[in-house]
Amino acid sequence: METYDHFKKYSILIAEDDPIALNSLVNILKRYFKNVITATNGYEAYDNALSQKVDIILTDMRMPYQDGADFIEQLREFDLNVPVIFMSAHTDSKTLLRVIPLNITDYLVKPIQIEKVLSLCHVLLKKKAALSEEQHTAKHLYQLNNGVHVDLTHKVVSHEGTMLLLTKKEFELLSLLIKNRHSVLSKTQIEYLLWSGEVISESSVKTLVKKLRSKIGEDAIETVKNLGYKISLLS
Repeated sequence: METYDHFKKYSILIAEDDPIALNSLVNILKRYFKNVITATNGYEAYDNALSQKVDIILTDMRMPYQDGADFIEQLREFDLNVPVIFMSAHTDSKTLLRVIPLNITDYLVKPIQIEKVLSLCHVLLKKKAALSEEQHTAKHLYQLNNGVHVDLTHKVVSHEGTMLLLTKKEFELLSLLIKNRHSVLSKTQIEYLLWSGEVISESSVKTLVKKLRSKIGEDAIETVKNLGYKISLLS
């Protein structure tokens, strides 16, 4: 039988409107996880997912105010990677078609088996730990399309041997764009990932992009109309 001692480093969010089912899940999962965060509807789950560190989400499909699919669809605008396990008594094609595009890990039919939940969490957290270790040991050296070199590990940016001095926030934006180099990041995503709930001005992202461009080159950051920003790296 698997042991789940490594769960103690992680947090899980449970979204479930049935108080009996929720309490049952909490009583079991709190034995394994560092934090068990709860919500009884999609709105509350969304707020908790954004305001607290969440490593795995276990969510019911049918909930009041906002259901699980709408909650995860909204969350995916900010966080593309957090693993999501759905729980539902419904297996109709309409329900399944709503969750398939949301990059979910699994869809469990109620009544769920807790050992199945623990097994899924075990696999997900092992992958998370392996990825973290891989990222820690990687060199993280990149070259922009205009010849600017970026060393994310040592936080060094240079061009033709000359160091480019970036502010902390400018480097955070550059790092964010590089780590998401295969995606277009929206203004809203950048606001959330760089300022994490702080009150900022409407023009903060645009101003920061402008300042970063002035140092690494105008063509280094591509503006994708009506979508957001994308870094231009040498392939």
